[in-house]
Amino acid sequence: MPLTGRGASSVLQVFVLMVVAACVSGCGPDAAVKSTDIRRYVVPKEKTLSADDIAQANRQSTGLNQSRQINYTLPEGWAEVSGPSGMRLATLAIGDGRDGQEISIIPASGTNRSNVERWQKQLDKDASTEEIADRVDRAMAKAGSVDVQGQKATIVLLTQSVEDDEKVGESILGGMLPMDESRTLFVKFRGPAEVARKEQKRFVAFMASLRLPQINAEQADSSN
Repeated sequence: MPLTGRGASSVLQVFVLMVVAACVSGCGPDAAVKSTDIRRYVVPKEKTLSADDIAQANRQSTGLNQSRQINYTLPEGWAEVSGPSGMRLATLAIGDGRDGQEISIIPASGTNRSNVERWQKQLDKDASTEEIADRVDRAMAKAGSVDVQGQKATIVLLTQSVEDDEKVGESILGGMLPMDESRTLFVKFRGPAEVARKEQKRFVAFMASLRLPQINAEQADSSN
């Protein structure tokens, strides 16, 4: 039975009072948002690497990988200047290296003769093609060899052609050790001719001491 008149008005008043009471109680001190209810979430910042950091990491990674490619015994009077860097597996020096008595160890492609020709051109830049070929022929005919892990390493001594007998020419003492079908390990000294001749025996001993894990692995595979 629907309410009319005063009855409906009373019900409406009660309803309004209930809504007001709910609002007052909901907005009271107990319902207010407290500072302790607010939680901060701090996202840790990732470290931003500088260009130097990245370069250093790359150098360390490259060094670890390349240092396993070659081992050797340094002759008396030789020193290690640096380990792997760029294409080089190592840079050595005769003496303290201050006078440029440097020895580089680099794996590269190309035949022995093509590289010997390139070295001879470095010594005799103005020589003709025929002159270079003749000097390379003579150097290859006199080339020595040494066994390195069952592989034949070739050693050549190239001398700069000088017209003045009193002038001290340059020489390149080079060692070539096959690594695989496409690459050869080149050990190269370029410096005064008298130094190259003096260091020949130590150079041969150094070549014989070379140890390449890659060659060891290939020999083990072929024997299985």
